[in-house]
Amino acid sequence: MASERISPLILDGLSKYLSIATHRFIEYAIFAFVELNLADRLVNAVPDQGLTVQEIMSDERSSWNADLLYRVLRSCADGGIVERINDDKHFVLSQSGRMLTSDHPSHARDFLRWILGPLNSNAGNQLPNLVCNEGTGSGFTRFTDGLDLYTFLCRSDQSDLMTIFNGAMTTVSAVTGTKLVINSDFGRFATLVDIGGSSGIYLAQILEHYPSIEQGIVFELPGVINQVKNGEEFKLRNIPESRYKFVAGDMFDSSTIPQGDAYVLKTVLHCFDNEKVIAILSSIRKANQNRIGQSLVSLFIVEYIIFPDRAMSNWQSHAFDIAMAYAFEGACERTQQEYEQLLETTGFKLKKLYPIQAPHSIIEAVLIN
Repeated sequence: MASERISPLILDGLSKYLSIATHRFIEYAIFAFVELNLADRLVNAVPDQGLTVQEIMSDERSSWNADLLYRVLRSCADGGIVERINDDKHFVLSQSGRMLTSDHPSHARDFLRWILGPLNSNAGNQLPNLVCNEGTGSGFTRFTDGLDLYTFLCRSDQSDLMTIFNGAMTTVSAVTGTKLVINSDFGRFATLVDIGGSSGIYLAQILEHYPSIEQGIVFELPGVINQVKNGEEFKLRNIPESRYKFVAGDMFDSSTIPQGDAYVLKTVLHCFDNEKVIAILSSIRKANQNRIGQSLVSLFIVEYIIFPDRAMSNWQSHAFDIAMAYAFEGACERTQQEYEQLLETTGFKLKKLYPIQAPHSIIEAVLIN
């Protein structure tokens, strides 16, 4: 059992801990693979021939450590990223490995570079100190000159990291988006505003599935808009430019929030403590103050909701709750009841829960008098 490639989550005893260690070592190899952009070197290899380490190292990579590169690729083969063919000295990309090219629409390479990269790893390693209340700030602010993550990423000298982060957020929506789109009814709205929507992939998925929606708006920070305003996710789905636009602003400033028939907050609120969540929801309410009692304004909260009775998706929600704990001060995943209380505090009423568990679920609320 200890020699099998099995998740440590389902092992017991010492085998569990050995598996945790070996999986971590393979993660290091995969990080090297994506950081060195090896998928782009391998993507054009002849399928039944592959490339040798020497062929991968051609041109400007001639100074690389050939033996160590081979060992990295060998470990990536164990991880299902590449396959060894012929004499085991030739490598080709696996089907999963093809997703790690720099131009793959899934942005899987960005996702791994973000999750396994030094900033996120260093922040996560602060968890013991955070538990003991040692030091100040979140795990991230201890490595970002005291700036919160989004402020740090918007700095001009962090544009490359911002691109990686936006790509990583796109990956999450690419994995879960379809279930979240088809299992809730967005087609009844004319205008839909995606607050904190990053590249707009979730909104693009919605517009593609519901052609009756006239206008979709991605509302984001100016620094993010500058990175994503080319509308890549919408163009990939052949959505006309007349059906979407990008608006820069601040969700804490109601004067910058565009009005819409419905708003989407996808994996936004879990980044903030209750006080800031109340501020965001209140800001949306204030932006629509003149419509209260006259027009129905709906709100969709898409999050890793923690369900009772040990629901199947809870292990993922609990894991992301840990990520939020070190990423932002006071941030957390919440239960339905906790969201309902926050909604009631800010003049919203819970209308429906969509327990999709993809692993995200959706809470639909409406603005009330």
